[in-house]
Amino acid sequence: MALGITKGVKDRRPKATSVRARVRRTLFEHVPMTGSGATIRAGPDGGGIFGGSLPLSNESGPGGHSAPQALRARNIVVLLPALNEERAVGAVIERIPMEDLRRSGYNTYVWVVDGQSVDATLEVAKDRGASVYVQSGEGKGNGVRQALDLLMSDRNRQHIEGPKIYVMLDADGTYPPEQIPEFVEALESGCDVVAGSRLRGRVEDGALTSLNRLGNQVLSGFARFLFRFPISDVCTGMWAFREDALQRFRLDAESFDLEADLFASACETGAHLTELPVDYACRIGKAKLVPIRTGILIAWRLLMRRLNQRDMRDLQRPSAMSQVGRAAEQ
Repeated sequence: MALGITKGVKDRRPKATSVRARVRRTLFEHVPMTGSGATIRAGPDGGGIFGGSLPLSNESGPGGHSAPQALRARNIVVLLPALNEERAVGAVIERIPMEDLRRSGYNTYVWVVDGQSVDATLEVAKDRGASVYVQSGEGKGNGVRQALDLLMSDRNRQHIEGPKIYVMLDADGTYPPEQIPEFVEALESGCDVVAGSRLRGRVEDGALTSLNRLGNQVLSGFARFLFRFPISDVCTGMWAFREDALQRFRLDAESFDLEADLFASACETGAHLTELPVDYACRIGKAKLVPIRTGILIAWRLLMRRLNQRDMRDLQRPSAMSQVGRAAEQ
């Protein structure tokens, strides 16, 4: 199934205001977002699939679109974790290849998972037709777990009927939304989880410091040693999941250890995991990650997940180990 993949994007910065307005008119008037365009605010922690929050309020936002009454069976939810990303989030949403995905039969919902931004992130996202989930507490892991609890809850599926594919990438302009169809195609071809490897793709000059590159290589080597899976970029911020695979995950991460938690869960459940090379650009705006402290946190998450790994037999999935083997061979 060809999805019209676009690679090697050159312009990764937000365009001028007049150009952005022109892009919105040509793209979103013909291919509207199918999200609710609402602002969902998290309630107290607890009660969800991943220990996240269920919503307390649903505030209709300007420029939102109501979900259609009759939806096709295939739906894609794009999650964009964000914290004060007003300069980048709009361009990231605009670069999602909505038309290619629509032609391939998918409804695409864009959800910005907001870490309580104090700038115009929410307004920019909703102006592009996205829905916004404002998390409770701090940390990327907390926000994504809470949003997944909301979207995967049987009691509140946010008008998205049927099975879903989830794609997650950062809202800071570093990862290429143009490659979303490639991730979707890999899932439709039999994979359960897809991770984007920056080290196998093209890294823009200045996008990855020598310290960050070295730390990522060390952490990926540690992950390979612990889980016996040939991961090359365990810290990547671009992932895609089938919903049935994601429902089996055990996620506890609260911060930038989320990706390590996702990788460990994929290995633990015997998910068919593969990597795809992705381009990596310089972030737009100020970095929030503290390298050494974050590296220690990620290493600790990997170690604790390996030491507390559940017995595969309890998952009642006879083919789980064979799937891990198939993934490792690729």
